[in-house]
Amino acid sequence: MSHVPPFWSHIVTLAAILGLLPFIIALFATFNPDILPLDINIFEKAIIGFGVIILSFLGGVRWGLRLQGGAGSDLTFIVGMLGSAIGFFILLMPYDFGLLILTIGFALQGAWDVWSSGVPRFYARLRASMTWLVCLILVAILLARILL
Repeated sequence: MSHVPPFWSHIVTLAAILGLLPFIIALFATFNPDILPLDINIFEKAIIGFGVIILSFLGGVRWGLRLQGGAGSDLTFIVGMLGSAIGFFILLMPYDFGLLILTIGFALQGAWDVWSSGVPRFYARLRASMTWLVCLILVAILLARILL
């Protein structure tokens, strides 16, 4: 059984939920772009940018775990950078394709975090939940764009 930091249930959960908000807003904006006081094209680029930042952040978490002596081998540093490197190219893609590649990236990063040894169990549980939520929201956006 892993030790759960005392701040975990409040601060970390709140931060994770706040990280979902831009994706949730993007889902609602897909159905009604007029709800945003912004240009929808700029907002779509911002959502892709936000997704790339989060994907890069997740690679940074893996770097941090590895630098403390856990979670993988030195190959972790290279694999941890893939999200950032691929993210650069995602920024150049059309919105729908960018969302698709982000979804795949989040799913792969989440699977790596959940099934990897050396990752704290409470972090793996959070990553599993957040990965499912983010991927479901991104897929819902893609399906809505196809069906609308």
